[in-house]
Amino acid sequence: MIRFAARSAVGVLVLAGCIRGTPPGATIEQGRAATPRHQQPVALVGATLIDGTARPPRTGTVLIDAGRIACAGECPVPSGMRVVDVTGRYLIPGLVDAHVHYSQTGWVDARPDAEDVRARFPYERTIASLEADPARFYRSYLCSGVTATFDVGGYPWTWNLREPAERDPSAPHVAAAGPLLSTVDHWVNVPGSRQFIHAAGDSATRTGARMIAQHASDAVKIWYVVEGSAPDTLALKAAVRAAADEARRARIPLIVHATGLWAAKDALRAGASQLVHSVDDTLVDDEFLRLARAAGTIYTPTLTVMDGYRQLFERRFDSTGLPLACVDPATRARVALTDSLPVRTLGPGFAAYFERHRQTARENLRRVHTAGIPVAMGTDAGNPLTLHGASVFRELEAMAEAGLPPAAVLTSASAIAARAMGRDDIGTLERGKIADIVVLSRNPLEDIANVRSIVQVVRAGTVWDREALEYR
Repeated sequence: MIRFAARSAVGVLVLAGCIRGTPPGATIEQGRAATPRHQQPVALVGATLIDGTARPPRTGTVLIDAGRIACAGECPVPSGMRVVDVTGRYLIPGLVDAHVHYSQTGWVDARPDAEDVRARFPYERTIASLEADPARFYRSYLCSGVTATFDVGGYPWTWNLREPAERDPSAPHVAAAGPLLSTVDHWVNVPGSRQFIHAAGDSATRTGARMIAQHASDAVKIWYVVEGSAPDTLALKAAVRAAADEARRARIPLIVHATGLWAAKDALRAGASQLVHSVDDTLVDDEFLRLARAAGTIYTPTLTVMDGYRQLFERRFDSTGLPLACVDPATRARVALTDSLPVRTLGPGFAAYFERHRQTARENLRRVHTAGIPVAMGTDAGNPLTLHGASVFRELEAMAEAGLPPAAVLTSASAIAARAMGRDDIGTLERGKIADIVVLSRNPLEDIANVRSIVQVVRAGTVWDREALEYR
């Protein structure tokens, strides 16, 4: 979730016969995909395996039984097991988006702090619709090859998404951090429920963190916003350390939104497990890299979310390269209204501001990766014009443009992002892991843009034809 400062410069594939469409017992309606109750063991034979580990790519077989990988590599196919020939294809682990927000739509109706359209789209109604129908985004994620998502901040109901999604092979896995602790008293909440809890002092911060922990949250997250050039360092540091203390007590990760170098380094000193945005105000220094390495912190750069805000302020929606067929009709209708929003006066430094932050974030990612700090792929989906599911391709390609080799980008979007979610049963194609797999027609190690060539998506052993998942 990006903070907007107003005063800134600115269908199922049946394994039996590879038949497209919806098999007996399965339907797709209103964005939801029902799956067959029984999954027959199957062997995927002849593809190149890019398994998310340090192993080099190799031609091999993946055996799937009871929703898990029984073997990956040189695997004899048991007599009677159904065989699917995927010769010439490429198998990668299901993609993991380590930074999403199910409490946001991908447009401004869920971010009135960025653009206030509440007179036309009441905020409370928008949030109620998100809680009532998260499945519209689930389908978007699977259609985009994403089989796991980490919601790193939202309303308390996001915790309730986890167990139903885990059981449903038509949904990605969901981890959720729940409401955010915030060093500023952010106002975007609804009556009777808060997604932002003001870390107003030691007592308020600890009470909020304990409440989060009591819900078996997957993390405690703090929005470490530094306002002004001379921050009240004692109060800010105290809030972060109180949150860190309670996270340690509950044995759950502390994740921190900190886009400035000062705040990011302080978060690392406090024990941040993850930094869920790029440092983009200045280049990271040796002290930052040393602190991050020592803490084993995961860095999630979210390179492309700022471009969504830039498009919003410029009153244009650039759909170039976005697989809009994977985006639900309600979201498509909303983002199409971007060009009709009231014109905003942009200052002379507007374009330079965004370009400076874009270049700084990319250079910092290159430095972080070169220093051996683990990087997880995350989009910050839900923010204006950063669409659920479809935005993953832009993020992968931006990471490659910043200097990461395709193999490193894939690992960031699978094994490392799974680690960020706290999952050791997904993220690689290995025996015992949940069978979450993406089948590609082109080699992603030659060009990360080839991840777009999705043919099928496997979620817990159920194989979906990409075309059947698209909205028409």
